[in-house]
Order: sequence, then C-alpha cells, then structure tokens
Amino acid sequence: MTGFFDNFRQRVMLAVSPQEQENPETSQNKASVDNLISLGVLLWAVAQADDKFLPEEEAEIGEVLKAYGHVTIEDLPIVLRAIEEASIERVDLHAFTKEVGQGLAFDTKIDIVENLFRVACIDRDLDNEEYEMIRKISGLLGVDHRDFIDIKIRIKKEFGLDTAGL
Repeated sequence: MTGFFDNFRQRVMLAVSPQEQENPETSQNKASVDNLISLGVLLWAVAQADDKFLPEEEAEIGEVLKAYGHVTIEDLPIVLRAIEEASIERVDLHAFTKEVGQGLAFDTKIDIVENLFRVACIDRDLDNEEYEMIRKISGLLGVDHRDFIDIKIRIKKEFGLDTAGL
C-alpha cells in the first residue's frame, strides 16, 4: 500500500507543484498533497458509488480540488486523471481510508465528509449507495455518527434537499 501511495503522491505532486520536485520530501508539501490525494480518491469513490458517474459530479470534484488543494485550472485534468487511475487500480478503500485518516486533523476529516456529501448531492439526489459509501468512509476516518448526521443535514440544506429520510 505504501508503495502505491508514494507513487500516486509523486504523480499528483508533479501535477500540482512541479517547482517543489527538487525537494519532494518537504513535510508541509507532502502533507498537503496527501490531503489532496485522500480527498480526490474519496470524492471519486462516492461519485461512482451509485453507478451513475455524472459530468456534474466530476465538475464538483474539480471545484473542490481547486478550492481545497489550490489546483490550477491547467493542472486539474492531470490531477483528475491521476485520481481516476487510482480508482481503476481498485484501491482498497478500507485500507486506504484508514491509512490516510491516521494523519489527518479532525477538522480536515469533517471537511472531507462535507465535500463527499457535496459531490453526492450535486445532482440534487442523495442515492442510498452514495449515502452508504459516505457513511462507511466517515466511520473509517473516525468521524462519529452525531457529526456525520449533522454534516448530512447541513449539506442537504445547502443544496435545498429534504432533510428527512436518509
């Protein structure tokens, strides 16, 4: 797993900050790329959970990555392609989420879960498969159920969706 993660980190680092490649072990740069990787892979997993990967979902993933990871519009296709490749390689979501979640601050975990809900709600329909995927990821990240429910309600309201049910 570590070999895959290091390889993937290098590909994303090349895309988002090629000038930093002279010293790719810079811990701050490495941590921000790790957070970007984590977020991207998890967003992609949620978007695919209902077997309807919509252009709106990919666009929302791009918006989140641009805002959260400061990915430029020019670098975005490269970063999205790297994340798609990780999805194609069938990353073990359980192991991946546990590994990356260990080093993340609580606020970062909350941000990730919020953004997972944003991608799932972008089509104005939170499918059960997407919901269950977010619930699973949230648990693996160590976000407790009360926070998970609060996030779900807040993001569904943000999108003008009914907060009853799921």
